[in-house]
Amino acid sequence: MTRFSCEERTTGGIPFLLDERAHRMGMETWLSIEYDKSPHVLWSGRTGSGKTVAAKLLLARSILLAPPELQPVELTVIDPKSDTDFDYLDGLTRFYRGDEAPQGFNNFFDAFIRRRDKQDLSANLKICYADEFASLINLIDDKKEKEAAQRKLALLLMLSRSRRFSVQLATQQPSAKLFGESGSASREQFGAVCLLGESGAETQAMLFDGDSRERIKAFGVIGGRGVGWLSVNGGIAQPVRVPMVGAMEKLNRVIYDNLAR
Repeated sequence: MTRFSCEERTTGGIPFLLDERAHRMGMETWLSIEYDKSPHVLWSGRTGSGKTVAAKLLLARSILLAPPELQPVELTVIDPKSDTDFDYLDGLTRFYRGDEAPQGFNNFFDAFIRRRDKQDLSANLKICYADEFASLINLIDDKKEKEAAQRKLALLLMLSRSRRFSVQLATQQPSAKLFGESGSASREQFGAVCLLGESGAETQAMLFDGDSRERIKAFGVIGGRGVGWLSVNGGIAQPVRVPMVGAMEKLNRVIYDNLAR
């Protein structure tokens, strides 16, 4: 069962996934993300793989456990597909769904520009989570506007770390085409890359280097929903498990309260 204890707040690291090898030996070992080192997260996996739950878990734990220098964490949630996973956020500030999704992304980018240009002197952590970035791009009909959105993403991924902006995307197919002209260069800017569920060789090749793919092949079938592979800062991928959430309504409440304030 996932805990949301503030006693876990120690350094800039946010524990968010479990080491699958330790789990199989009956131990609980958390893996962490450090926002000052690797703020951007790419979640991938087929429908039903557990990536949305995993992403929401990281968002909630970041809100609760981020160190004082990153507080208050400010979350923007973008839901281009209008899935039921985020119905409880309807009407809240910094929640954008359906046709509003591109504007939500532009608003987040504009906030980054204000901080970059020192119009905004705050230093808290701002996170933008897009549940399916490919759907966001597909909502933009105009080719030039679509390319502009992809360029904005590239700038955020390359330049926003020191300004404490985090981009967290979920997508089924993380192809180079998704990121526009910057292609694989943008994809490589994600400090944490997680692939959940069973996947084909093509998807693995999009996300992981040769050493990681060899490890995945040697490990064999990893399991079903909520189990997969994580690479941090370009390191060799390791098997991970999404912690079980005992009370989803409490996790959702943490995210709700953040957007409501």
